[in-house]
Amino acid sequence: MAKRNGTILIVLVLALAIMAAGCSGGQEGGQADGQAGPAAEPVTITFYLPYAGDTATFMEQYGNAIVKKFPHVTIKTVHPPDTNVAGHLANVLSSQEPIDIFLNGDTNHYRYITPFQYQYDLTAMIKTKGYDLSRLEPSTLEAVKALAPNGEIYALPLRMNVMSLLYNKDIFDKFGVPYPTDGMTWDEAYELAKRVTRKEGDTQYRGFITQSYSIAWQNQLSLGFADPKTDKPLFYTDERWAQVVQNINRFYEIPGNALVEGSFTGINNLFYKTKVAAMYAASIPGTAQEVNWDVVTLPEFSNLRGVGSQASLTLAYIVSNSKHKEQAFDIIAYMTSDEYQTEMAKKALGLPVIKTQSAKDAFGQDNPNLKGKNLKALTKNKPAAPFPQSPYQAITNNQLEKLWYQLGKGQLDVNTTLRMAQENALKEIEKLKASGQ
Repeated sequence: MAKRNGTILIVLVLALAIMAAGCSGGQEGGQADGQAGPAAEPVTITFYLPYAGDTATFMEQYGNAIVKKFPHVTIKTVHPPDTNVAGHLANVLSSQEPIDIFLNGDTNHYRYITPFQYQYDLTAMIKTKGYDLSRLEPSTLEAVKALAPNGEIYALPLRMNVMSLLYNKDIFDKFGVPYPTDGMTWDEAYELAKRVTRKEGDTQYRGFITQSYSIAWQNQLSLGFADPKTDKPLFYTDERWAQVVQNINRFYEIPGNALVEGSFTGINNLFYKTKVAAMYAASIPGTAQEVNWDVVTLPEFSNLRGVGSQASLTLAYIVSNSKHKEQAFDIIAYMTSDEYQTEMAKKALGLPVIKTQSAKDAFGQDNPNLKGKNLKALTKNKPAAPFPQSPYQAITNNQLEKLWYQLGKGQLDVNTTLRMAQENALKEIEKLKASGQ
């Protein structure tokens, strides 16, 4: 009898143990499937967005998915009221208004991050959290590391854009000229531009246009503007700059295709408003446009086949004085997940910064303005490697941009343009240094 009771007791103990294990396993599996686990402490995470905007748009595009994933999080956004971002940031800092996550273009790192000492190295947290950096497109990680003197990781990439070649189908149809194709070289694009640069009546059709600012920042040769070690401009000392500038300027030397405009908007309007530009090297628009456009890969240098422009990145920084760094990291890590990147790509908010092909293939699927467009062109080429950053990149490039308008109008030659850009940039850098910047 005692033996029988002992057997029953053992069976009961084993049954209880199995039930406990089953409950425990069910809880863990439930959390993995998104079911409620232990309640997290409510927290408000503040995003800084360096552009005038509204919280509702941000929530629709980005925030709602975050709150769905992290229901204990309340999102607040802070925007500058105008284009004076640096002035607004100074006010934010002096008022001690909290910021946790700063969404910022990579070209503005030395404009909005370092002057306010917002940079915070994520390397230790990446290791602690087990975040897999190998999921990211290599060029995006290189671009982040290029912003730091010793390879620190101050941000995770959120989205990117690349330059491609937009073209006006109506102009090509009008003149019976075949459309541009993926994989063209710059020489082939030049020959095509000559065929569609024509004047009919009072209308001058322009074969090719681009923005000097963008084509310089995202140049395919990975050329920087200033040496980060010496702070010296590179326009006149690195002969490859002459190759980049002359490559574009020859288009403006085509009779009838010289620049008349002197601003970013003026050039942009040639393609989208007056619709007289046949080809436009730029990033694609995500909004509805009146022009009948399509897109192919950015033309390639013949000795750099398959290399596109450098990527223009939006980065997600965790601000150094954030009181919620761990929660903020969980959020920006989620923003680089396959799930989040795919949904963002579907809306065409940016190209994915991850290697996952299905996320890349999803680009533009939910954006009716991109229906029927050759969107595969955006990810066919490998982005050019980013150049090492200097605190004086922006002011240096500005000097080239100003002169490039004169160059495109035939008022300067390439050699003089680069020499003047070098001299002017050096003066501006010396001024900034003298003022302690």
